[in-house]
Amino acid sequence: MKLFKRLFACMFAALLLGLAAACTTDDVIPEPDPPQPAAVYELAFPQEEYRLAAAQSGGTMSVSAVLTKDGAPAQETVTYTVGDKNVATYADGTLTAAGAGKTTLTASFTADGKTLTATADVTVLGSSSAEKVNALEDINLFGRTYLSKNKLALGNVCTGVELAFYGTELTCKFSSLNGRVRYFVDGDEEGTFAKTAFSMPIGGLAEGVHTVRILKASAPTGEILFDAEPFSTDGIFLVPPPKPDFKIEFIGDSITQGCGNLGSAGEPSATPDNSDATKTYAYLTARQLGADFSIVARDGMCIKDPPVCGYDSYLTVSVNSSIPYEGPFDADVVVLALAENDMWHATFPNYSLEQLAEDYKAMLARIREKNPEALIVCVYGMMPASSTYQAKSLIEGAIADMGDSKISSVFMISNEAGANKHPNLQANSSNAKKLIKHIQGLLGEGGAQ
Repeated sequence: MKLFKRLFACMFAALLLGLAAACTTDDVIPEPDPPQPAAVYELAFPQEEYRLAAAQSGGTMSVSAVLTKDGAPAQETVTYTVGDKNVATYADGTLTAAGAGKTTLTASFTADGKTLTATADVTVLGSSSAEKVNALEDINLFGRTYLSKNKLALGNVCTGVELAFYGTELTCKFSSLNGRVRYFVDGDEEGTFAKTAFSMPIGGLAEGVHTVRILKASAPTGEILFDAEPFSTDGIFLVPPPKPDFKIEFIGDSITQGCGNLGSAGEPSATPDNSDATKTYAYLTARQLGADFSIVARDGMCIKDPPVCGYDSYLTVSVNSSIPYEGPFDADVVVLALAENDMWHATFPNYSLEQLAEDYKAMLARIREKNPEALIVCVYGMMPASSTYQAKSLIEGAIADMGDSKISSVFMISNEAGANKHPNLQANSSNAKKLIKHIQGLLGEGGAQ
């Protein structure tokens, strides 16, 4: 038995050695290659919106979506469709204006049974003329603009104009030379801060369709007057896109006016160079919400206590004028930002907290009379006088006494880091975020029409 086991072991070992000798590296069966991942395609337009001028010769623009394959340009075919061919058409890489209006351009690409799409807005602006624009037709006006000596006047801060043209330059002429404006080209959110001059060119633009918004930025009082025929271009004027339907109006004092917000706490006074109304919480809120806007604000303004009476100024074309404002008072949201100066005045012998409470309710009643369906948002606390518990109690009590479910309040962030101890840019930005969140919450609850 032992002999048999030894013999079997020897035979098995010999077999293994034979097999090993017979096998070479050439006989190894290769493993299959791992499956290759599917190509990754991406499709997008270089711009979110394309604007054409219907009156421009041909009214055309070269437009193509960008298709990539694994991050590199791809050559596969992309198809295009236009939503409304009465506005524009598309063929062979060219977008052509058909008529004034808005539509969409959609690019599509299909690979491996999956379809990618990309969409861009298309706006075609109708033609206008210098005569119409200078007659204040085919132009957007913001805030309570009015005529003074037959010239367009900007009295309240952030009053201004918006124009459209095809060309490379817009020139504006002013009669008042001591003001400051900020102008925004093609939706630029930062804008350019500039001193008004007899002739202020806004140029150096690529030839094409442009929109320019010009707003009064200087916070200290005083009108800015445009010249008798203030606007000219090296191209052709167009009809600008319509203003938003949603509108916000702000009523406030030097904080809302932007006094000192560009400066620092070491600067003792607010000046035209360190104050910019387009950098306040008010304008930032309107811009972020995509709203039309109006701002009624002046340094030193109280509700009723002299010398600057907001209760009366709310009914005039400008805080610098006694000319009645004929309206319309058509705001969807009215933001009341008064009480800072009032709380300080309540420490004087001839004014009191009790009188302030009555004045505050009277102001709310006036706003409601002129804006029957609007949301009214009371903001306070942006400087020390209105950031106290006493101020909070007074304002919240006045709101409660009104018994109006569409009146609410926001306690803001107090700050004195700007010039003349006014809120600086950072504080205005933070307060805009608080106010935007509050308004969005109200709108989400169906509070506005």
